[in-house]
Amino acid sequence: MLVYLDQNYASRVAKYLLGLPYNEVFGAFWGELRAGARMGLWIAPPSPFHVLELHGGYLLPTFRRLFAEVSGGFWVRPWQEVVRLQAGRGGIALEDLLTRKGSWDQPADLDPLWDLLDLELEGSFYARVEQGARFVLKRLGLGEGALRLPFVSLLARLLAFRSLEATRRERLADLVDLLMAATVAPYADALGTDRYLREALQRVGYRRPVFSGRAAEVRAFADWLRMRRDEAQRQGLS
Repeated sequence: MLVYLDQNYASRVAKYLLGLPYNEVFGAFWGELRAGARMGLWIAPPSPFHVLELHGGYLLPTFRRLFAEVSGGFWVRPWQEVVRLQAGRGGIALEDLLTRKGSWDQPADLDPLWDLLDLELEGSFYARVEQGARFVLKRLGLGEGALRLPFVSLLARLLAFRSLEATRRERLADLVDLLMAATVAPYADALGTDRYLREALQRVGYRRPVFSGRAAEVRAFADWLRMRRDEAQRQGLS
């Protein structure tokens, strides 16, 4: 299984590990995540998006330690590489997402889609999805057949949802969030992120478990992991 924690979620776990206040609820979650990783039930890899958002800050040493325990030595590939592999395969396979060659010195490069959030979409939700998808295809040099690639499809739906949220205040991290979700979510068995992205994913039809950092959902995420671990033990998979 693949569990992915975005920057927001991983930062809260790291702050718990550092003993910083207001992050105690992440203790049980971390215990379950680490226990299952040690049993080989799942991995939770870091990604170039983490590197980009950390900016080499004070949490970096804790991120290194955290992910060393739960990643199984894997990294998420750069998003451009994932898209290229998806296009070549015409679908998804976990090996196209994961690599053992990641580095805490190589942040995600957003330049190919730097102005994505400036795109003015119009019409119905579906019309906006089409406009966003075609913009992404053109910018990335992908052919018409790539319209249904998981990355392109999910990114276009999230972009359309965002464009319809008239009250949504601009956030510098929005582009990172959209690209991260489009890259990782098609492969993830469970995703930890912020409340807005959780809602956005659910609203655009994403059906796998997504948990925000609110206390009740962190506990629910820990329970979800524990149930997966208990089930594996009952089946003798541990």
